[in-house]
Amino acid sequence: MKNTLHRIGLLLLIVIGLAATTIAQSTQMTIHLNDGTERTYSMSENDHVYFEDNQTLVVEALDKAKTDRFNLADIRKITCSEFDGIAEENDQNPVIFPNPVLGSFSLRNLNSKETIHVYALDGRLVKSVEVFGDQPIDVSDLSFGVYLVKTQSQTLKMIKL
Repeated sequence: MKNTLHRIGLLLLIVIGLAATTIAQSTQMTIHLNDGTERTYSMSENDHVYFEDNQTLVVEALDKAKTDRFNLADIRKITCSEFDGIAEENDQNPVIFPNPVLGSFSLRNLNSKETIHVYALDGRLVKSVEVFGDQPIDVSDLSFGVYLVKTQSQTLKMIKL
């Protein structure tokens, strides 16, 4: 139980630091280890941070073809810099609400019938659904984590609790 709470807490720290509707540039993420060392990453929207199992945090820096794995027990804290830039949110663009999501979410500003695709961070398609307007999309069957929601016009980050 303690390990699960630690895992959830770390995931929320990462998500709070990295999640935005659209990140225009990169964000600095630093993993502070218990031995006093630090690992700093320049994270872009193409990079991935995820849990491989209940004990391991994985950081994939795709532009550098680099993958690092950290035992959760070795991590003291994770910090993220402020965003270098956030794209202006257009009132016409779809927005996930609520986000974080417990059981279902809606896409605000979705003005036509669209097929919505939900992807896990490892690229797997986990759900496809055709929706119109703010029709609820049920994701209660998904595990907690960060997902990508692809509409016709953009890709959004969804946090599933």
